[in-house]
Amino acid sequence: MKFNKKSTTISCLVLFLSAALMVGCKPIYEKKPLPPSEDKAAAAPAAPEPAPAPAAAAAPAEDVIEDVQSLESLDSAGTDDEAAAAPESEPIVDDGDDVVKPNSAMMRDIQQALVNAGLNPGPVDGKSGARTVAAIEAFQNQNGIPAGKIDKRTLRALGVNF
Repeated sequence: MKFNKKSTTISCLVLFLSAALMVGCKPIYEKKPLPPSEDKAAAAPAAPEPAPAPAAAAAPAEDVIEDVQSLESLDSAGTDDEAAAAPESEPIVDDGDDVVKPNSAMMRDIQQALVNAGLNPGPVDGKSGARTVAAIEAFQNQNGIPAGKIDKRTLRALGVNF
């Protein structure tokens, strides 16, 4: 009898908690209404649109003049911005000496680029080993790059995105 009371209590507690969970949670899938433009597009093939009236097709001359003037102002604004930005732009800083810590995907790209350059970095597995380091240093020496660490200049010479 004692086991029956515990079992009943546990069953009631589980039912209560599951009911509370079901009431408190949002449904997993909610239907989203379609945007109005898709509804119109679906209804459009059913009813063909009437041809526009000839009077409505001709725009007043004032609207055309305003459109042309606004286009000209856009064109002149674009050239003014480009001309103004060129003299005031700051000189480009050479960031080629910045050291890059490659992840395994980048290391695979580096190893493949070294293979393409005719060097032997070992297996293209994304892990830097002794042969990979030796191949990187050989590539840097061939291209006049200070040998040592993997920097942006080396990656650019290899054609690897960083």
